[in-house]
Amino acid sequence: MSSRLTEELAALGFLCGIEMIVYSQNTGAYTMLIIEGSRKENEPLYRYDFYKQTFYPHGSNKVTVYGKKLTSPQLLRRVNQYLKNRERYLGKESPLK
Repeated sequence: MSSRLTEELAALGFLCGIEMIVYSQNTGAYTMLIIEGSRKENEPLYRYDFYKQTFYPHGSNKVTVYGKKLTSPQLLRRVNQYLKNRERYLGKESPLK
């Protein structure tokens, strides 16, 4: 049984690497959106970092951070906003209206 977060991210096109820990989405030949979750030993809730990483074949990688230490609801809002903005930038109608 998967978590609600995993289900919501899957609906947005993310693949689950390790439940509650890592999710990713390929966005181009060399680019991925990555979500990493972690929690402190004495805390029940995970916090998430959301970023885009570009893996250049002949150069150094580039990381663009969109959020750090986000709660699940904050993460989902940030991911949805990023995807809407990307669709707008690419000139496509967003399925997330």
